[in-house]
Amino acid sequence: MISFKCSKCGGEMTISHVGELMCPYCGTKNNFSDKELEAYKVFRHRMLEYLAAVAEDRAKATDYDYLWTNCETATFTTADGTDLSIRYIYTSTYDGVKMYVGKETVVFEYSSLQEELLDKSIENIRKVTFPSADMKDLNRCIPRGKGSYRLKDNRILWAVSKEEGLFPLPLFGNLEWADTAWIVSRLENIACLLEYNEMTHGGIDPETVFINPKTHEAALLGGWHKAGSTGFFDGKKDLKDIRTTARKLLGDGFGGAPEMFKEFLSKAPAADAYEDFKCWDEVIEKGLGGRHFHKFGK
Repeated sequence: MISFKCSKCGGEMTISHVGELMCPYCGTKNNFSDKELEAYKVFRHRMLEYLAAVAEDRAKATDYDYLWTNCETATFTTADGTDLSIRYIYTSTYDGVKMYVGKETVVFEYSSLQEELLDKSIENIRKVTFPSADMKDLNRCIPRGKGSYRLKDNRILWAVSKEEGLFPLPLFGNLEWADTAWIVSRLENIACLLEYNEMTHGGIDPETVFINPKTHEAALLGGWHKAGSTGFFDGKKDLKDIRTTARKLLGDGFGGAPEMFKEFLSKAPAADAYEDFKCWDEVIEKGLGGRHFHKFGK
């Protein structure tokens, strides 16, 4: 899957629901070249077919397959001379670390000077513990390492597990408020898990968040090298980043969201994740019509 960088600020550009390139960081908008537009149309058509199947509740595991007919391949050589190939549907760079999104694996590429970032990611993930009464399968929300590979040029690849139905947020472009709302709910749950561990992730962003549009699951798979004890961060950073992520997803559709939703995204977070979740719960009940399963894209 092709990706695009903003010519002004260098940020990863997102694709709106009308097929327009937009930078969520500085607001720059661009159009596709003919070559880019052709490649995007093929992929977007397949993605929309899949999302339509999800919305109509007829998507099956095999429906993922036609998304992969337009994938690309990256080839590497390990330190022992073994060739290693990665088939990926999407690639981007976050905080200097390149990411390849495969069917059941996400691979992060670290330069020889970034090995410390990999060590920090693994260490931070190992520190996460879960409540004894984990009713929300929160262990599925964080990365599960599959292995690392030293390359011939001293770069390192680190692979983590990914369920087939999970996709990074930028692949969906701008979303309607109802879809964005359940994503906020999942991120608030993850924020509570981080609060339970007295930890701040520090990198909640569309590039680090993956969602399953059929099951309404979300996972925070990237950016773990930035995590640390809450005491070393603004204690509300993750909660602020959830709001920023939601506003990026809404894009120009922010103005059409329910008033209580817009107020929640615009005002300062509560004192901690637990209190913030209570505030969000009130928004759901009083401003969004209560809890119900909203089919993606409907």
